[in-house]
Amino acid sequence: MKKIAVVCGSPASEFLAPFDDPSWEIWVLGNRINRFDDKRVTRIFEIHDDLSEHGDPLSYAQYVAAKGIPMVVGDKFPVEAAHIKKFDFDAACDLYGTHYLTSSTVYMIAQAMMDGATHIGIYGVDMSVDSHEYFYQRPCLESWIGFAKGRGIDVYIPPISPVGRCDYIEGRGCGGKPNFSRLPFTQKEFMGMVTTHADKISDLQYQIRQAELTIHMHSGAQQAYERLAKIARAVEAGQDIQNISDSVVIRG
Repeated sequence: MKKIAVVCGSPASEFLAPFDDPSWEIWVLGNRINRFDDKRVTRIFEIHDDLSEHGDPLSYAQYVAAKGIPMVVGDKFPVEAAHIKKFDFDAACDLYGTHYLTSSTVYMIAQAMMDGATHIGIYGVDMSVDSHEYFYQRPCLESWIGFAKGRGIDVYIPPISPVGRCDYIEGRGCGGKPNFSRLPFTQKEFMGMVTTHADKISDLQYQIRQAELTIHMHSGAQQAYERLAKIARAVEAGQDIQNISDSVVIRG
């Protein structure tokens, strides 16, 4: 049994991956590796030829390669090392039938299948329709997921991810067929998505403020107990302490 967790960039589910379960391999993206400094990672993917979005391409490539974690990279990755191997495009094409590879997530799934995975977990992958790029990427991802399942691979997607799910069910949902004569999404619907995400951000910011208040509370308690510990030590040393505000001087 070979279990591989594909971990990408959506904060909603990326940290749900089984980092603490050694029976799973953990594969992450090169541009996200700094988020997992305290996590177990077994392979890094950087399949892009153009690395300029990360600043100096060579510096970025050297930084990621210096982690010493096995890597799968594109043909033009500017660093070579024993732990770095090129993605086999021809093998992926032979596996699927065409070069249908529109996202890093799909590259990772293809590699997992070529490596003989029996279980694939997909974390940190939303591909929500409020990003134009995902109109091209999500159908490809869902096709590969179906392809993997068809070959007997167990594929797990966290329930929080919209991948592989929809609100419309043919013949049952939306009062029958949706109106296919209009654009898939209107400005109003997109703005509804904006509001949804804004509400989530507001809720998370509230949670942060509550956490900060709790931290301040514990910080005050910590300081008080540190003061009391010093006083207790002074009393145990024979000093005459009359008041909690008395100066405590410990010698020796």
